[in-house]
Amino acid sequence: MPAPERVAKWVSQNYPRPIVDAEWLSDCCDWISSTYNISPSTDFHDFITYVEAQLLQSNLEDSMVSGTGLDAELVRIEERPLPRRPRGRGGKPSSRVTRKPKGQPRQRHTTGPVPLLVEIRSITEIAHSAFSLLNIHQTRLDRADLGLAVEPQDRQDQGQQDEDQGPIPRFPRGMLRFELSDGHTLFQAIEFRSMPDMVLGDTPLGFKMHLTSTPIRNGIAFLEPSNVTLKGYRTEDHDAHRVEVFLKGLRKRLG
Repeated sequence: MPAPERVAKWVSQNYPRPIVDAEWLSDCCDWISSTYNISPSTDFHDFITYVEAQLLQSNLEDSMVSGTGLDAELVRIEERPLPRRPRGRGGKPSSRVTRKPKGQPRQRHTTGPVPLLVEIRSITEIAHSAFSLLNIHQTRLDRADLGLAVEPQDRQDQGQQDEDQGPIPRFPRGMLRFELSDGHTLFQAIEFRSMPDMVLGDTPLGFKMHLTSTPIRNGIAFLEPSNVTLKGYRTEDHDAHRVEVFLKGLRKRLG
């Protein structure tokens, strides 16, 4: 049985891309009705609150229709070969300045004006070395075992961290890099301008956000507060592997 028309309309208006899978939405509505004993016809506000919470906690691979989100070609990272220097007589490199060929200006791509729902699959810090992040990760584990509290943000900003004792340190903050997914297309993104609510070590995997006209350059999305709306939540299946995914990325950087 399909989801109630009013619910389906609300979902399509508030979460237009990718398209929410009709079967998933129907099952979601049935589960909410039986679990909380409410109906959208009499308790629409409460009902839709539960629907939205379930959607934002879902794995987008399960809840979204494939091919209705981001165009995969926009986020395909190309390896462009270096331009070859022209040769002069006798095969020797020419001293002439190589001019760029005239043509149309490079087209600017974005995620589009219609909000695109994505979830975080990985998050890391790229303004600091992988080695330093590994050391801080180990320190965090050691101090967590001692039952210490997390270091306050203002104390970290003042540079008062003690290497041998003290609260659990926060990761340094410079520029975050993300791996995002609309459920079927996986792509890279960077924090082009600071988004203070995104915190390495705190922000869970499966965290949802809406991207609106977010610039894409060489396959990478450039995030900033003006083109990102944070929706929150987490996906249990993804977040269970948060540390594993984080360490795998650091080891890859270390070679």
